[in-house]
Amino acid sequence: MDSNGNKEIEIGKIIKLLIKKSWILILFVIITTGTSAIYNHFSKPTPLYQTSASLLIQDSASIINTLQVFVKEPPVMEAVIKELELQRSMEGLANQISVQTVQDSQIVKIYVTDSDPYRSAEIANTTAKVFKEQVASTLNFDTIEILYPAVVKENQAPINPESNRLIKIGMVLGAILGIGFIFLLDSLDNKIRSERDIENLLEIPVLGTISKYKKKTLIANKEKKVESYVRGDVNESKIS
Repeated sequence: MDSNGNKEIEIGKIIKLLIKKSWILILFVIITTGTSAIYNHFSKPTPLYQTSASLLIQDSASIINTLQVFVKEPPVMEAVIKELELQRSMEGLANQISVQTVQDSQIVKIYVTDSDPYRSAEIANTTAKVFKEQVASTLNFDTIEILYPAVVKENQAPINPESNRLIKIGMVLGAILGIGFIFLLDSLDNKIRSERDIENLLEIPVLGTISKYKKKTLIANKEKKVESYVRGDVNESKIS
């Protein structure tokens, strides 16, 4: 038999093995997928929402860059915390805020991330207002306008939505482990089930085979021969 024939036999043998032991594969997939689903449920992150307030700063790019840094400075953060009565440190509040210029324009956006979308908008708007006031009083700079206040969109989605990726990974991992375990069991099984197994083991061709008969089958065959003898269909020599 050529190599293509051998490959077809091996592939067929693998498919039959997987079908026969499919319950192991299903069991592994159920266990790993279920475990992943439970872990994913209890470890899912707190939803975070982001809103932004837009400012127009009518000055050069270098001044705008300098003023952006001032947004997260202690005088602004402290005033925002005091006005909103927030229970957090200035560093904690500063970590919730990011400031960016829109495409090298004079528009600057103050982004705030929070677990509550309405509190996020409230912090963004208060920060913009306090920043404008602090810059005017401290730096005597009064060409800042609040273009668009932060608003909460209807049914606003979190920026870190839940993911089923871990469950999918668990499902794939279960399939891989299940198939691997099936092959492991098969490799440990040294029972001889076919002529091909003998040829592979001894590396010699099989010249003939002896059929295996059960005792009941032998008795039934003998009874049939006796009945045939009684009817005269066969002679005595063929009974034994």
